Amino acid sequence: MSTLSILSDNIRYLRMQIPGLTQGKIAAELAVTRDSYAKYEIGKTAPPLDVLLALSRYFQVSTDQLLAVDLRKYKLQEV
Repeated sequence: MSTLSILSDNIRYLRMQIPGLTQGKIAAELAVTRDSYAKYEIGKTAPPLDVLLALSRYFQVSTDQLLAVDLRKYKLQEV
């Protein structure tokens, strides 16, 4: 599994864990367009470093975990 694929799966999974959280809401928090954020979630493009760091802070997950760990396999407290 590629790093981009892991990242896209993870951010989609994390977003789905928060009721009512939409791609548009996250995009606004990250100061990117909803279209750009959607491309990160489907793995079409990688976010720039500043956006990756903002995603890490937003979801309170390290960048290492976002990029290398399939978070769907763990309870978030275990990671």
